[in-house]
Amino acid sequence: MPALADSSQPFGYRPFEGGDFDAVTDMCARAWYKSVEGVYDRIIFGRVLTAGALRRSSITQVATKGDRVVGACFGGVCLDGVLEKNDKWKRSFEDTMAIARKRAKLGGIAVEERLFSKLRMFTVADVFISRGFTNSQAEFNLLVVHPLFQRQGIGQTLFDAMLAAFAEAGAQGCFGVVDDDFDSEFMRKHGLSVVESRRGAAGDSGRRTVSLLARRL
Repeated sequence: MPALADSSQPFGYRPFEGGDFDAVTDMCARAWYKSVEGVYDRIIFGRVLTAGALRRSSITQVATKGDRVVGACFGGVCLDGVLEKNDKWKRSFEDTMAIARKRAKLGGIAVEERLFSKLRMFTVADVFISRGFTNSQAEFNLLVVHPLFQRQGIGQTLFDAMLAAFAEAGAQGCFGVVDDDFDSEFMRKHGLSVVESRRGAAGDSGRRTVSLLARRL
């Protein structure tokens, strides 16, 4: 594990860069896939989630501590009932999915569901976007903070900056789809209310709760 940055260094915030991909993958694996056996699987799972979120996000930000990326927030804008895809990450997403499908085929149903459950939540988001509600005009696709740096205001700062970016893009409302891994109380504390909850996304076994939360800007 990389050494911690000097605690006296302030947190910085900047746009996501291509070289940040592995760091964000690592954070996703640590935050949401720590119970998965095997480092290889955790890395694949983290890459699937990161690439999938980037593919849907025109606004991408990271938090840093020295040279280390310690948080990330990705969001997309959907002003006309259609999400603006980020074509820069199309090839990377497709390559990542090809590797993930091979791993799922070898690992069976349990691995397949764990690998793709978060991507399937995006289908819930797509249905909501297609309805054209005001609150569906912008979407939180990823908000993660490294476990060692949580509870220091990083998530709050990234969240607030994304809300400002959504408003600047012309969105009048925003939403996010989360499952049991995510601290949905964080979103509720910041003005998002539950629109719907269901047991699993389409194609899942239904063992996990998926919730859609939204708010006006």
